[in-house]
Parts: sequence; C-alpha cells; structure tokens
Amino acid sequence: MVADRLLLPAPSASVKMTRTRVQYPRCSLVSAVAVILCYLMLKMYHHLVVPLDSKSPPFHQIHTRPFWSNISRSGTASPPAGPYTVQENFTCSANDSAEVIPSHLPQSYQEFLRYRHCRAFPILLTPSPCEDDLYLLLAVKSTAVNVDRRAALRDTWGCAGRIQGHKVKLVFLMGRSHDKVQDHDPQQLLQSESRHYGDILQWDFADIFFNLPRKEVGFLSWFSRKCSSAQFVFKGDDDMFVNTENLVEFLTAHKPENHLFAGFIHSPEMPIRDRSSKYFVPVEIYPEGKLYPPFPSGGGYLMSRQTMLGLDVAAQKVKLLPLDDVFLGLCLQQMGVKLTHHRGFLTFGIDNKNDLKHPCFYRGIMLMHKMSPVELRVMWLLMQDSPPCGSSGKTL
Repeated sequence: MVADRLLLPAPSASVKMTRTRVQYPRCSLVSAVAVILCYLMLKMYHHLVVPLDSKSPPFHQIHTRPFWSNISRSGTASPPAGPYTVQENFTCSANDSAEVIPSHLPQSYQEFLRYRHCRAFPILLTPSPCEDDLYLLLAVKSTAVNVDRRAALRDTWGCAGRIQGHKVKLVFLMGRSHDKVQDHDPQQLLQSESRHYGDILQWDFADIFFNLPRKEVGFLSWFSRKCSSAQFVFKGDDDMFVNTENLVEFLTAHKPENHLFAGFIHSPEMPIRDRSSKYFVPVEIYPEGKLYPPFPSGGGYLMSRQTMLGLDVAAQKVKLLPLDDVFLGLCLQQMGVKLTHHRGFLTFGIDNKNDLKHPCFYRGIMLMHKMSPVELRVMWLLMQDSPPCGSSGKTL
C-alpha cells in the first residue's frame, strides 16, 4: 500500500488537547489490576498446566471457558434493552447468467464472482436499540473466536456510556462462524453473549475475508433503518486501541448533517496482481490499467451521519470487491465526498517502538492498530492512573 503525504489538522483541538478526567463506570481499577495479575501468574505457571512439548493454545482458548460457562448455564441473563434474533429462510443462488468465469482463477475468486450480486442477508442477532440522543456509535468488526478482544474493548475504550457529556454506544459486527470456542458451538455462545451484553449485530453469511464488503453493506443498511439517530460513527477492528476522548473532541468541530470521512487515507494506487498476496485482485474483478480511488485503511475511521446515509445508497450500486476498504473508497468516489487524512489514525503502527510504552503517547492519538487484549488493558490502566502529560509529553 502506498500512503499519501500527511494532511495534518491544526494542532489545536484535533490533536493536542488539555485532558479532562472522564469517569468510566464499568472500567474498574480493581478489575484491571486483577486481569494483569492473572495474566502474569498464567505466564509464570504455564509450564505446570501445558506440557512443554505441546503447542500452547491461543489466548482466546485459554481465557474464555469461565465466561461462556457462566452465561451458558444460567441462560437467564438479559440485556438492558433486550436484543432479539431474527430467523428467516434465505438463499442466494449463484448467478448462472453471468459471463463465463475463468477456470485459472483461484477457487475462492471464482466463488466470489458467482455470488457477487448477493448483498442483503438476514440478521441473526441485533443489539439493543439506539437512543435518540446517541452521539457516537462505535462499530467494531469481530469474529466469534475473538471473545478476549471483545471483553477487553468492553472494559476499556468501549465501556463509557458518556464521554464529555456525549452518549456513546458499542456494537460488534459479525457473521456466522464454524470455528468452535472451547469445544462449544459458536452460534449458541454468541446468542448467550448477545443476551448478556446486547451489543452484537450478526448476519447470516460466513465470517470470512471475502465477505467483509457484505458486512459493510449490512451495517450501512442497519444504520439507516435502525440507528440513524447517531450523529457520528467510528468503525474499526477489534484489535485497536482507540482514544475515544480525542475522537469526541475532534468531532465537536463538525456537524452530523455535513459530510465527514476521516482516517488514514491511501492515495490512488494500482491494484495488486500478485496471486500470492492477500490483497490480490484479478482483472476479472477490477479492470486493467485503472487506479483505485483514494480509500481508507480499514483499521479505523470516522464518519458523519450524512456520510453514512449516503454510503448506504451508494453501496447498493457499486459492484462488490473482495477488499472492503477499496469498496468503500469506490462508494465515496461515487458520492463525491472528500476523504480527510489524519495522522492520529495509526493503522500501520509507528517507527519509534519506545513510544508505545508511554501513556502520554496514547493520549495524543486517535487510534493504534494491532494491540493484544493484555496490552490494551495495561495501557488503558496506565492512561487512567498516570498524571497529566506536560508540554514535553508524547503527542502528535
């Protein structure tokens, strides 16, 4: 990917800000310390539990059993506003009238072309309703097995009901998964998680890379019908650190009825034709010699209500691509919306790794990509408990 030059906002409210202590009702200092201590003890005594010659299970397989066992056994937990499930008989057939699909393409790309026209899928799980005074909707892409990531987000930057007086809501965007979680059926567990938290929006399609554009289309449609009261939307991945205070402060200079799309923006570039690349797009899907329009890094970006509603219309007209961020760029191009590059969206990390250990660094950014749940919890705790950053603090 070729990044364009940094179009920096004025170093006032956008980036350098005077910190205001925010109360996070469910982000308990005690619980955060307990998580860290448990993790350290697990590291110390790991060899007593898992044989040295065996492959250690991933983090989500170690830490999910108590959570799932508790809410699955009770079966009585209910969210504040009661999410519900929608079961419908639905089939999207292959497009037999389409042009002949070249057999030289990888099977996954052949299947993508056969079902490229399929956009609307039934909703299986819905979150609690959006309130009329909702300011910022946090929409996070996740999958069933990432239980630990969702738990970390709920306990850190996704837990605040209000930030600087503005109401904030968290929603996880998911498809169907066949990967078992601690030998449990993932769909049953997601239903339990949905009853417990009321923050899952799930569609009836496979949760795979090629279906990320369908997740985009489904989210835009749901927003227009069920959550258009939200003035702004942040959309990102479940391995992000997000400074929600900075997001809100940045948004105060904008109006929801105007177009806004801000994030890490790629300048126009040629599609990748290397078949070994994850981002390979053949000419049968995107024509030869045509550049991608400016498009966001999918790690995280901000949108206004006006832009979301316009994207819902455009997403029904633009042909689906395997790459959801490029698909979004094509929709924005059709709308004529200007994309704003902001250097505080660190979707590709930073060069100076020492800054990653400094709480003041995180106070001066919008988001940071690729953080483990433990790293996220530790840094969130340090940010809440450390003294204010001075003029020499790590800010962007």
